[in-house]
Amino acid sequence: MAVAAMGIVGAFCWRIDETGIGITLTGIAALTAVLATAPGDFRTRTSPYWVVMAVGIVGLVTVPSFRDADWVCALCILAAIAAGAVLFVEAHGLRGLWLAALSPAFAPFGGFMALFRRPPRPPRANARQHSALILVVTVTTILLLIVFGALFASADATFGSLFDVNLDNPVGPDLAAALVAGVVIALFTLGGAFLTAQGTRYPSRPQRQLPPIWAWAVPVGALFAMFLLFLGVQATAMFGGDDFVQKTADLTYSEYARQGFWQLLVVGILVIGVAITAWHFVDVDNSRSRLSARVLLGGLCIATLAVSFSAIHRMTRYINAYGMTEDRIFGIFVEVLVGLVMIGFLVAGARMSAAGLTRTLVALGMFATLGFALFNPERYIAHYNIDRYESTGKVDAYYLGGLSADAASQFGRLPTNLRACTDWHYAHRHGEKSWREFSFARYTPSASQINGKSYYDTNCATHRGY
Repeated sequence: MAVAAMGIVGAFCWRIDETGIGITLTGIAALTAVLATAPGDFRTRTSPYWVVMAVGIVGLVTVPSFRDADWVCALCILAAIAAGAVLFVEAHGLRGLWLAALSPAFAPFGGFMALFRRPPRPPRANARQHSALILVVTVTTILLLIVFGALFASADATFGSLFDVNLDNPVGPDLAAALVAGVVIALFTLGGAFLTAQGTRYPSRPQRQLPPIWAWAVPVGALFAMFLLFLGVQATAMFGGDDFVQKTADLTYSEYARQGFWQLLVVGILVIGVAITAWHFVDVDNSRSRLSARVLLGGLCIATLAVSFSAIHRMTRYINAYGMTEDRIFGIFVEVLVGLVMIGFLVAGARMSAAGLTRTLVALGMFATLGFALFNPERYIAHYNIDRYESTGKVDAYYLGGLSADAASQFGRLPTNLRACTDWHYAHRHGEKSWREFSFARYTPSASQINGKSYYDTNCATHRGY
């Protein structure tokens, strides 16, 4: 019943290409349905963690109802799905994370197949069971034919004519979209209910022969040494400034900063994998192994924090030269997340125990993402770039108009000629939307007062680019 109800909610409230209050309603309803149908021992086993995670997930799916930036909303929805997967599979350690990562793909199908699983029943119940199976198969077959038939009919007029589908009628595509949305949401709700009902049992690790200390210490130590060498060079460039970089790398400092940020971001992410893999081979019962892990892995994590700081410093210098954009502020956010993970690793290494680390880091990442949305990055982008304009006279007014309604409160600070350019681009990107795309951000006084009748003129042409 809960799955069928969620199918109706999804068909009515959710569309894959619409961001707004519809996602909020669908997400909260789906989480409520899964937790309401979960066995009582699930909440007992995961208490109070499930309460913390549920609060965070609700916060994340609420973001589309008060933020207008599609990329921020998408980030929050992905974080909510990841957090829900970790909660439903009761993830502990690396195996739990792998299972959580795979569960959105296989859990809906596992739940669907569970509908046909034949539970042990007395022989007299066979006739009733057979009738129920016939009903399920019939409904499933009809549903599949309707969904895929509607899609094929909308995609090809010749195929649609076989069923006398009037493709000029807008109800056709809308009905197909509603059916697809309902099926998708119902399947994902079924997958969540399947995971909580099944329970995830993690078998204890078999006794295994650990390799000698040098087998993991040599590669980790070599990597640590390279990090130290890199940081030494970075310190020279950081304190030497623009003149030093131009002499040694034949680049301006801003070019030097942009050139390396994304590589350093990837370095930080890869170190997470290296640290997890190396920890797998550490013998926590051996004093020499513990000391080696604290020195080498701890040093590597500290060095990674320094590299993250270097990357953020690079990006800050580049932003000072060319302004703030979505990808630049997002890169800084991911770098901060890497730093938080490194701090978590350092705490686990000091205790020589990773118990609870997975759940802590997932919860931390979840609330960090929610905090990023509350911070309102697009408003900050507009605020920063207009501040920069007031001090340097440089601004890309056309780019500002491409931001979402989250940034609209800052547009009034622009002079009239630039405001006309910004308003023109904003108005041409924000047309009529369905009720599912309602967001409070679009109904603030600043967003509502934008003049959609502004025209593109030479003001835009002369103020594009930094």
